[in-house]
Order: sequence, then structure tokens, then C-alpha cells
Amino acid sequence: MTTKALQQALPRFTQFIRRFGPLLEDDTRVARAEAYLRGLLLDADDNKNAETIALNAYGGDTSQVRMTQHFLGQSPWPYLPLRAELVRWVDEDFGDPEGTLIVDESGVAKCGDKSVGVARQYCGATGKIDNCQIGVFLAYASRHGHTLLDTRLYLPEEAWAQDPARREAAGVPAEVVFRTKPQLAAELLLGPGQAIRHSWVTFDEGYGKDPVFLGRLEEAGERYIGEVPKSTRVWLQRPVVEDPGRGGSGRPRHKPRVRADQPASQTVEQVAAALPARAWQRLAFREGTKGTQHAEFARLRVVVERDDLPGPELWLVIERGLDQEAKIKYYLSNAAPEVPLLILVQVGHTRWPVEDCFLQGKQEVGLDAYEVRSWLGWHHHMTLVMLALWFLKLETQRLGEKSGRRHHVA
Repeated sequence: MTTKALQQALPRFTQFIRRFGPLLEDDTRVARAEAYLRGLLLDADDNKNAETIALNAYGGDTSQVRMTQHFLGQSPWPYLPLRAELVRWVDEDFGDPEGTLIVDESGVAKCGDKSVGVARQYCGATGKIDNCQIGVFLAYASRHGHTLLDTRLYLPEEAWAQDPARREAAGVPAEVVFRTKPQLAAELLLGPGQAIRHSWVTFDEGYGKDPVFLGRLEEAGERYIGEVPKSTRVWLQRPVVEDPGRGGSGRPRHKPRVRADQPASQTVEQVAAALPARAWQRLAFREGTKGTQHAEFARLRVVVERDDLPGPELWLVIERGLDQEAKIKYYLSNAAPEVPLLILVQVGHTRWPVEDCFLQGKQEVGLDAYEVRSWLGWHHHMTLVMLALWFLKLETQRLGEKSGRRHHVA
């Protein structure tokens, strides 16, 4: 935002701060948070780290730099209540029974090895293996708009989660243990995600490839559609399973298994290759700023393989672009058999809002501009970034309503 725009929005910004202020438990913290949020929102702060924000907020007073850095990286103000209040507010203004929860990760490249969670790992921001930190984020999208709700920092197992010295130096709480990214995503969906109205969950194949993650969603009654790898194995009909007992050789069999005379499972890639031409239909769908898109889709009910045994019956949705060079995509969904294909297609293409949030977060509110190293610092910064992004979303919504425009997800 420009200084003029923020000045014009000052009454609403003041009300915004008042809603979250009591959760900080201290007037000094409220003032620091307000100054930091202003710095995140203003276009004038190109490098939106604590030092730059403090100097701009306090008229170049260098003594305020250390105090702002302390507020961000060491002060024990509670960030979880602020995030919970954010979810409540998003539900009030954007909440919709047909809303969608989206999980995705965002990486921030870093120098050195002191920043909590930093390691050489794939970084989507640079498109390669890089020295970076990765956060798993929960986003929400409905016909009213979209925004980020919460996040978890990924701690690589050997480099961080199992290194007591690094944990202590970065202030990682003792109760924090290693979690895979799908485990973090499940915690977000089944934790803060339960406080907002929604009907769907969606994700990319980094999460869809994890059967435990899918199982947790199924057990919780969450309806999902998400991408899965082409190597995902399924049966077209449920195979017969033998209970534990003695096999033909007389040896005891301790686990159930698919009976030997049953068809083998096959990959979803093999399923797609065997489909007749009549199985495909061209559909139009909307995807963010790209507008109306077209692709060919096929779907069929399959039994997914879990631990070498038949699991639940799900929808397999296959997408192929009209360009012969286009990548074929595969989705699994536990939606009911009567759910129309077009609905599955539309929800399956509702991952762009989280990507839009990452883009806006990095370009406008400093999501990747922090220089803190500690566990608290990362979580404090990300909390304030999500609040700043929410303020921008509210302003966009207000301007849209004023001009008669609506903001649709798909």
C-alpha cells in the first residue's frame, strides 16, 4: 500500500489492531505490532525486515532497531491466539459452507546455517535444491475471496529435529518433534482448519502421495480431491483378500493378502493409457487470472492400494491438456459417487488461491523478507505477515463491494 492509501484506511486499520491487540497482553507489544504491520503494508519498505521497518517507523532512531528485533525474535508474546482470531475473522467475512481448505508449502532461500529449519532441500521459489526454510501453509478460498490462515515450519529430521545443539541455539521448544510435511498439513487441516466453514480440501501430489495423510482426512470425514503421482496403484474392481492362516506350503501367514488368482493392481498411468476415446470429455473451468481454461477429463471409480491391500473406493480423475505435450494429471477424491465431474474439476483447480497468496505475500507484505533466525522469530513474523495480508484482503473486498464487483474463486 502507498502511504496515502494506508492513511485513508487509517480508521479501519485502527479497528483492525483493536481486534488483535488484547491478545498481545501488553500495550507496548501492541504498539510494536502496529508499527511492524505498518512496515509490512507500506510500499516504501522494499526490504521489509525488522531493521528497515524500525528505522522507518521511528524516524531513523537506531535504538528502536534492537527493541523491534527483540519483539520479533525473543519476546514471548503468544502468536497462536492471534492466528485463531484470524481464522474466526476470515470465517465471518469469507466463510462459506462450500469453501475450500488448501495446503501447500513455500520455501525461502537463506544464506548460512543458523536460521531455524534451514537446510539444502527443494525450494519452489528457486526451482531447485537450495539452502532454504520451508513452511507448510493452510489457505482458505470461497466465492468471497481467499487468504492464508496458518502455517507450520518444517524441521528437517537429521539436520534439525535430531540435533540438540541446533535446536537449543534456535530456541526450538522441547515438545516439537519431527513431522513430515503431510503430517504438518494434516495438523493444520484437522486443527485450525476445523474452525472455518468448508466442504472441500485440496492439495498437490506432494501430499496426495502419502496414504497416511489421505487416511487421516478420510477418518476425519473431510472431503478431498488432490493430485497424486502417476505411480499410484489402484484396482478397477475390489480384489478378494485372504485372511491370515496357513498357506499352500503349510507355513503360517500372519497378515492378510490379496488372493493369488486376483488381478494385480495397476498404476493410474496404466489406467489412463487403456481408456477408450469415449471415456474422455472436454470441460471448461476457471483458474485464477488465466480465465477460462479447457482440458479433457475422464473419471472412474477405483479401489486404491494401501499397504499392498485394497483400501477405500475413490474417484480417479484424469486430466490431459489439449496440447499433446501437456502433462497428464491424476487426482483422487473421496467424494460421493453422485458428485458431478465438473464439480471435481472445479475444486481440483482451486489450488491457485494459495499460490496467489504466496505471490502477494512476498511482493506486498514481506513474507520472505525476514532476517530472524529463531523459532519464535519465524513464527512471529509469519503471524504478522498473515495479519497484514488479511488486512489487504479486507481492503480489496471493501473496494470490490463499493464498485459492485465480486471476487470469485473459480
